[in-house]
Amino acid sequence: MAEGVDGAQPSKPLGGALSILKTQSTPRIALKVDFSLITPVAGAITIAPLVAVFAIGLALTSAPSAIAMAIGANFIAIVSLVGAPRLSIRLAFIDVLMLGVSVFAGTLTSPVPWLHVALLVPWCFVAGMMVVFGQTQATVGSQAMIAYVVLGRFSGTPTLALHLSFFVVVGALLEVVALVVLRLPPTLRYQRGRLANAFEAVSELAQSDPSRPATDLLGTLDGAELALSAPSLFSRTDVQDLRSILDQARRIRLELTTLAGLRLRLSREGNASDYSLIDSSLHAVAPALDEIAQALRHSSNPSDWRSAVGAYQASLAVLSDAFDEDSSKLDVIARQCVTHLTAVAGQLRSAGNLVEHLREGDNRQAWRPSIPSLSGPDFGQFRLDLSTVRGNIRADSPAFRHAVRLSVAVPLSILIGSLLSLPRSYWLPFAVAVILKPDYSTLVKRGLGRVIGTMIGASLAAVLVSELKPDLALTVVLVAVVGWIAYSTWAASFSVSIGFVTAMVLILLSTSTTDAIGTAVDRLIDISLGGAMAFITYLVWPTSPRAGVSEAQSGLFLALHDYLAVVVDLVETKSVAPADVAQCSRRVRMAWAKAEAAVGRSVEEPAATRIDPSEGRSLLATTMRILRAIHAMRIDAERGATTAAFDELDELARGCLNSLEELSDWFAAQSHAPVGPLRPLYRSAEKGLVEAGASVSIATHLDELVNAINTATQLSGITARDNEG
Repeated sequence: MAEGVDGAQPSKPLGGALSILKTQSTPRIALKVDFSLITPVAGAITIAPLVAVFAIGLALTSAPSAIAMAIGANFIAIVSLVGAPRLSIRLAFIDVLMLGVSVFAGTLTSPVPWLHVALLVPWCFVAGMMVVFGQTQATVGSQAMIAYVVLGRFSGTPTLALHLSFFVVVGALLEVVALVVLRLPPTLRYQRGRLANAFEAVSELAQSDPSRPATDLLGTLDGAELALSAPSLFSRTDVQDLRSILDQARRIRLELTTLAGLRLRLSREGNASDYSLIDSSLHAVAPALDEIAQALRHSSNPSDWRSAVGAYQASLAVLSDAFDEDSSKLDVIARQCVTHLTAVAGQLRSAGNLVEHLREGDNRQAWRPSIPSLSGPDFGQFRLDLSTVRGNIRADSPAFRHAVRLSVAVPLSILIGSLLSLPRSYWLPFAVAVILKPDYSTLVKRGLGRVIGTMIGASLAAVLVSELKPDLALTVVLVAVVGWIAYSTWAASFSVSIGFVTAMVLILLSTSTTDAIGTAVDRLIDISLGGAMAFITYLVWPTSPRAGVSEAQSGLFLALHDYLAVVVDLVETKSVAPADVAQCSRRVRMAWAKAEAAVGRSVEEPAATRIDPSEGRSLLATTMRILRAIHAMRIDAERGATTAAFDELDELARGCLNSLEELSDWFAAQSHAPVGPLRPLYRSAEKGLVEAGASVSIATHLDELVNAINTATQLSGITARDNEG
């Protein structure tokens, strides 16, 4: 892997095939635990309903029925952990419905093996296509397959099928209801902590190198947003202040992102003194952000955020004195930096005041649950989802290839398990279903982690059951303890968590089996064989990493196109809804993160198939330049740096939008229309801006935008005619 990254010659076909088995994920890395991500409280909340369901089932029904209820509850628990911290009620109920239908259909067709396997094919295809909607939806699809092949394996009458699916659905529904109720927080400590994490991440950005993309902290901001939008909060009145504070954090992040682009331009111009002054003032932002974070995290402790903001404002005063109104064109960029730094000061004061209001406010009336109004089905969203699926029904789509591989490998694993007469052959298709992934890096890392975790979990369960020989009461206790550890470590280590989930399931099964060690050994054999089948299946028809990267890059340029279009309207004082601007900005950063992830995955592919890492990273850096230039124009336009529309400016805008659209088409289909030169259009627009008496910053940002778009067209091979850099 390292040789390929460093520029070695592409390996021969045999070497490429063998290199797919190489991975940076070693057992030591797979077992690494991030102790800061262990969540014992969330783990206890998640395991409590499962234990209650299992215990009640043992007391009122038979052991198999209690196990079915507990496994149904476990399915919902896993979905809640994958989508944490927000439990999507809609997805949870969709999962419950799919689990019930899968168990019923599997059990009903099990007496007719050929029909059972034939029906599994479309089941697997639909489950595989669900990856286009996200990780949580993909998990729901995987669980439908698992319910069909594992719980639906029993041969029985329609009555038995209905009986088994009923208990699975009951257990799953009880877990959903219990999680909604148990996650009603008596305080907002968790939400405040996630918001404090967001401010600390923004503080780190303020002190980082300007070439660093800000997208790596967006996950922290999104985590805070999810924590503040969880259904369990209902409509707590004290959440509104926290959401307002989060809005300030996002605005500060946007200002800092724009500042990073301006600082890079200053450094390229070689004005070391301006850069040093701005850099010094920017570093004073971090202490103020950290103080606000501490005030959020420790609401009972006194906060010194006002002093920190005061120190920052003092540094701003020194900086402002360094630039007078008659500065040269070079200092225009520096003055833009001062404007953004001044805006950050106002946002810091606003956030600090909101934190104080939150600490001093009377939240005794916070608990006012609102009953959501009932609404009919959203057919518009359904048509959009259907269009998304239809657009991925093509041979080069990673989702389509994943769906086809599942449709072949999972049914085939049932036949192989039957031919080999494996004692518990249903675990073989289970292993294939959970290990086989749409891309190579996830397949290797998750596959290795699951095998290692299963090895640990099966061994642990065998030791506990064989040595303790637990009765039903002790079994419930063991399920509670092992399940609590499993759910608490979900975010900290996938391998460790899966190991304890495996142990919990085997302990559940021990209530209806007598050979605990044999069961554990069979589970380990089946998961290892299933993992091997998943790897072989991927090798036969791998997902092209180039297709994944090209698709992500195409989406990124299209998102940039849409964002630039609304920002140009802002600059030209046209009517634009603020929500539309924010939505376009959000789509761009999500598209950028997707493209970055796609390039990162491709770099880990075998040398024979991966893209040139330098090309992918250079294009990412260039798109970040485009994004920062658009951000800068947007922020200045919102502060009054606008102008009336005129022909030359419209021509430049159309040229830039056309170039971004052609770049999107190029990466989508390797075809594009001719791209005209942008620099002459910029010169004409610049002259018109001067004649109109518009703010100098508009021309400055357009200059950077043209440079960045020209660089993107050159890197992608779509060089504009007579383009100038």
